[in-house]
Amino acid sequence: TMARPPELSMDAKWEAAIDLTLRRLVYGSLAGGAAGLVLFRGGGARASSLAFGAGAALGSAYTDCSRQFESLGFPKLPPALK
Repeated sequence: TMARPPELSMDAKWEAAIDLTLRRLVYGSLAGGAAGLVLFRGGGARASSLAFGAGAALGSAYTDCSRQFESLGFPKLPPALK
């Protein structure tokens, strides 16, 4: 079999990263919204719960996507300054 060109590998990584991010954003928002409906009465608290779920999902997707792109040789982000 022939090896895939690097451009196709990069396209596949981007496609997988976008798919993962959108899926986690939807699921995190649904989970945060459902938890807000069950646990909180006020609209602000419910919105905050939804935003927390979406933010946690985006952070999780960012972490996994950055690991995928590191395998292509992209450098890691520098460690935080103390």
